[in-house]
Amino acid sequence: MDRWTGIMKVSLNPYSRARYQVAASLCLSSLDTLALPSQNAIFFCGDRVQGTGNPVIEKLSNLETIAEILVSKLGDTTNAWVIEASAFRGPFAVYKDFVPSVDRLGEPQSYDATGFPASKSVVLLLSNFLKEVHLLFSQIVLNILRCLL
Repeated sequence: MDRWTGIMKVSLNPYSRARYQVAASLCLSSLDTLALPSQNAIFFCGDRVQGTGNPVIEKLSNLETIAEILVSKLGDTTNAWVIEASAFRGPFAVYKDFVPSVDRLGEPQSYDATGFPASKSVVLLLSNFLKEVHLLFSQIVLNILRCLL
């Protein structure tokens, strides 16, 4: 099974200024050998640790690298998603769209699971990511066709 790995900045909705950097390593299959991923792994990056000078820490701060590590540990039929917070307070990650009741420092005050706000946000973010990837692939195919004509 082939893979596509990439990073995109995606918002939850067209009206949101908050953009999340999302890396993904996704299973691809041809129409001849239609295969589906066996699982999805979603990893939320935590606080920033970049700029340490330690090459191991720097490598593990790279979103694509984290996605590739997840696939290597969980298997080739895994779709791996790595989400970085849209906002940081200093080095601390703030996921305010997933936990709406954060204070100005980004600390959660409470969480009301009614309506599953965190789950809805994850689904919306990953759906928007896939729309962007589809658009990207469509543009690549059009450019290839233009070159052939």
